Amino acid sequence: MLTRFRALKRSDQLRAIGWLVLASGAIAAVAFYVVTVMGADPALSDASALGYTRSMHHQMGVMMGQFGLMLMEWQEALTSALGEALTIVVCGALAAAYFFRVAWVIDHEGEE
Repeated sequence: MLTRFRALKRSDQLRAIGWLVLASGAIAAVAFYVVTVMGADPALSDASALGYTRSMHHQMGVMMGQFGLMLMEWQEALTSALGEALTIVVCGALAAAYFFRVAWVIDHEGEE
């Protein structure tokens, strides 16, 4: 398998690495999400107390306005298990895009 990989052109090697990074990022995100959701304990905290979230949103709206509420909702979405899994997927896709772009540049330089 390794000899087959080494026999490829440099740009094809980079594309293969890009696909490997992309697949690894997706697998890592799914594994993270499953472990986080399955291992979550329904712990009692201020955020899960009745009426706390509504009161916190109201106070944020009073202090920071509509933009503060929007930022708070983004923060809550990104710190959830699904939000963190999506962040892992996006970072893996960006890393894979780097390899695909370098492979494209190598091929484009070879044409000229």
